[in-house]
Amino acid sequence: MAPAAHVSAVRSLYKRILMLHRFMPIDLRALGDQYVKDEFRRHKTASAEEATRFMAEWQVRQACC
Repeated sequence: MAPAAHVSAVRSLYKRILMLHRFMPIDLRALGDQYVKDEFRRHKTASAEEATRFMAEWQVRQACC
């Protein structure tokens, strides 16, 4: 995946996850938002293989919920 396309895909997934959190109770939403932010921040410098796996796992999580 081209770098610009990857960045766009990551941002899109990140926004979708945070948008889904809007429907959670406020205390769970805060916890979930912080978890997502930390996870995405931790994987910012991941290798291409790790980034691919990370995105796939979050897309599965996002799709099921």
